[in-house]
Amino acid sequence: MQHFDLPIFEIEHSLVEALHTHKRLVLCAPTGSGKSTQVPQMLLERGLLGDGQVTVLQPRRLPTRMLASWVARARNVKLGGEVGYQMRFDTVASHETRICYVTEGVLLRRMLADPGLRGVSAIIFDEFHERHLYGDITLARALEIQQGSRPDLVIIVMSATLDVAAVETYLQPCTRLSSEGRAHPVSIEYLSTPAGETPVWTLAVKELRRVLPKCPKGDVLIFMPGTYEIARTVREASETLGSEFAVFPLHGELTPKDQDAAVARFRKALRQPLPQDARQVVQSQAQAAQRNHDQIRDLRNEARAARA
Repeated sequence: MQHFDLPIFEIEHSLVEALHTHKRLVLCAPTGSGKSTQVPQMLLERGLLGDGQVTVLQPRRLPTRMLASWVARARNVKLGGEVGYQMRFDTVASHETRICYVTEGVLLRRMLADPGLRGVSAIIFDEFHERHLYGDITLARALEIQQGSRPDLVIIVMSATLDVAAVETYLQPCTRLSSEGRAHPVSIEYLSTPAGETPVWTLAVKELRRVLPKCPKGDVLIFMPGTYEIARTVREASETLGSEFAVFPLHGELTPKDQDAAVARFRKALRQPLPQDARQVVQSQAQAAQRNHDQIRDLRNEARAARA
């Protein structure tokens, strides 16, 4: 496992010790701490899985696949081997998979088909603050299985923002751990005049052109409320900004190839020559842009600005 400079490693020893004492853990760690990518690897590397697998539940399809891809690259293994993912109509995993990212419905169906969860040593409920019915039912069923036929089953609930006391009470006996996050300075600006009837994509591109001189380096992430607004913003930005920028959409309805293009370094994704100092603009729905993009220097929430 590659040891990146992430806050989650500060509690690795405490996490391992806690799971030797209790098989239930509540972990509160802010976005960017590394919990989603590193905790499953900690369980594998520190021998807490035995010969089994850690199943990591994600509330949305896009992070499910992208997290699995990231961890596979970090471990220098082929996706679908040691690290894989499974969601409805899309499975890239095998009998060799030890870390498997799945959507909630997949695990719930597996629990119904195989109440003993053979081959699963640990379940991680990631981003649990995004409460879904599937997630609540799956957690309740996991506790039933652990209390019955699988007392060895490890259950971890992780979240960036969570009513920890309520979940801790529900999971008793359990251990609670917290990891510090990493804050970056953020400035908030609002439109000086009401948006009126101006389309939100026109406002986005206009504001983008205004702030670009203030951000001479790095990439830009623009949040939009839906796929239609994203498409219109991509079109207008591409026509306005010229060859200095590569413009990409990012949302859950895109093909995996197009999603990867938005979060990869664009020269490799586009496979075509671009100016050496070209920069990247990513148009995203808020839910689709949960994961970090290390080159982003400016973030625009135009849906919020248009309504302000």
